Amino acid sequence: MKIKILLCIVYFLLFPYIIPMFFLEPLSHKNANIIPILNSQNEGVSNFNITQSVTYEVEIDFSLTHKGGLSDYNFKIARLNNRTPYSQSTKFTPPYQESILLSNEISGYKASEIKFGHHDRFNNTYDSFNASPFLLETVTYHQKYEIILNAIKFNNIEVSEIGMYDMTDEMFVLYCNHSELYYEKDDPTLIALSNSIIDLSDNPIEKANKICNWVSENLEYNDNLPAEEKGALWAYNNLQGDCSEYSSLMITLLRIQGIPARKVTGFLISNNPLFKPRINKTYSFHESYSDEYSSNVLRHAWVEYYVPLIGWIACDPTWNKNNDYFNNIDYLRFNLNVGAHFFVPPSLSISEFSNPSFSFNPSSIFEFTHNIDITVIDIEQNQHETSSDPFPFLPIIIIVGVFSVAVTVLVIVLRKSSKKGFDYNNY
Repeated sequence: MKIKILLCIVYFLLFPYIIPMFFLEPLSHKNANIIPILNSQNEGVSNFNITQSVTYEVEIDFSLTHKGGLSDYNFKIARLNNRTPYSQSTKFTPPYQESILLSNEISGYKASEIKFGHHDRFNNTYDSFNASPFLLETVTYHQKYEIILNAIKFNNIEVSEIGMYDMTDEMFVLYCNHSELYYEKDDPTLIALSNSIIDLSDNPIEKANKICNWVSENLEYNDNLPAEEKGALWAYNNLQGDCSEYSSLMITLLRIQGIPARKVTGFLISNNPLFKPRINKTYSFHESYSDEYSSNVLRHAWVEYYVPLIGWIACDPTWNKNNDYFNNIDYLRFNLNVGAHFFVPPSLSISEFSNPSFSFNPSSIFEFTHNIDITVIDIEQNQHETSSDPFPFLPIIIIVGVFSVAVTVLVIVLRKSSKKGFDYNNY
């Protein structure tokens, strides 16, 4: 009888330790049951959840060689800002991008005219300078960053948690009050459209959800458009656009409802929402111009809208059509600019995706290269996530089955031994 008791003790001691191993195994974040990491309103940001964080090392190299003509160039180089709730330049912004500038070098410029780390009215950070290289001289810059991109989702926001808008705040001047180029807030057609999408009783998040879905479902994506802005009204009249038109239309329809909204632009490590970066893998992108222009840089635009006491909430109306990108953003996008006027000097014919931006005399002849190398350093995943496996309990069922069979076999063997007169007292 002692051996039976011993087997039972071993079984019940081991079973509780083996089963949890299958619950604690790292799982996909696709259908994450995520928990808040910051639920405080001290910085005007709350109710967001980080589902996964990826740490990257980003190196950016640009060189321009003067080949002839007049050689006056004006450069404006956007930095990959540190975008967190604790940075004054990114007020009310969740930690979409935690950025450390490790090195920043510029050569071939007039030293008296360089400006490091200056800001525009949208609090984007730039380095700018003028250069007048001689024939075959080269202007270069190099930037190196360590950047954490956080996949962030807002969910389960109660109406009681939403604050009141302060219409006197500067963000309304920047992102809501006025009709402007590409955001035709005062256009009667767009006003009628915005009012037809929402209900008057909707709170700001409900309005944003309906507007985001309308834009995603009614615009047809067209990646063959010329590299210039078209704007919200054009997007609605033609019911098509690229990521910039999707974003401009959503922003304008939100502003009509009195909700501050802005465009964010940057570049992607992949344009596949299901892409999984690999640790120690380097992803390289190149842009060049000599006799002709070529590029595989994945530029992209998306939207942030503001809700009091919650913060700037990121959405991607372009990707929302086939995936959940309302109040939800991933770790694939590097944030360069928010607002407008990303180029120097402002021009209707230049895309706001230009980075670096530079202007030059029409007679200038030049060639340039622009390289971006992105290396994955680390990946951190929320440990409270649930599996996206269609059979998440299969390992548990298998283990339970194996243990059950083992115990049953032991019992049968012991019973047969008992019938043969086996003396348990000797064991």
